[in-house]
Amino acid sequence: METAMIRRTMWTWATLATAVVLLTGCHTTSMPNQEGRSDARVHYVEIVCGDVDEQCAAFERVLGLSFGPGVADLGGARVAEAPGGSRIAVRAPLADHEQPIIRTYLAVDDIAKAVMEAEAAGAVIAYPPTEQGDTGTWAIYILGGVQVGLWQRQTGSRE
Repeated sequence: METAMIRRTMWTWATLATAVVLLTGCHTTSMPNQEGRSDARVHYVEIVCGDVDEQCAAFERVLGLSFGPGVADLGGARVAEAPGGSRIAVRAPLADHEQPIIRTYLAVDDIAKAVMEAEAAGAVIAYPPTEQGDTGTWAIYILGGVQVGLWQRQTGSRE
């Protein structure tokens, strides 16, 4: 049992470290530009866990992040801004069926089009585009067992 917990903990930290690298290296959004390069950018990394304060304290200590108080529009998530403006959010499950997960939300310019393209690529839409207070609109699709979030910021929003 302890080995499984150690592996899960190591996987969680490895995934978060990868996300932080991506957060600092990716800058914008959408399909390939005129040079044929993607402008993809990680907007938001959501960590759902059983003990929010414990996770935030560890991330603050290990990564030097600073988490604010819970944000009601984001399910009570405590949010830290990473270099480059991306956000890392830690929250408790919102329903009994929700399991711990790290979910990455990619910034998109047109969420309706992005969801349509994901569906055309074979994805199942787990949550259709949903307005989230004044932070923007998000959606989640599942492809190959992986949950991917999409986020279109509201004009003028810092989120």
